[in-house]
Amino acid sequence: MTAEDVRDLVDEMRQAFPGWTVVEVGGRWYAARGPLNGLQLPADALEADSPAALYLQLEAKR
Repeated sequence: MTAEDVRDLVDEMRQAFPGWTVVEVGGRWYAARGPLNGLQLPADALEADSPAALYLQLEAKR
């Protein structure tokens, strides 16, 4: 997956799930409500091995 692919997927998820911050770090995908501060994720952050898995977790939180 290219850096452009990652940016596109992050943008798509941010648009689909307003209020969530979505990032990819080292092949892992994370989402948190609101902005992320520093390196520590909030306790209620979501984590997944793929963008598809993260999308499903976000969908379940709607």
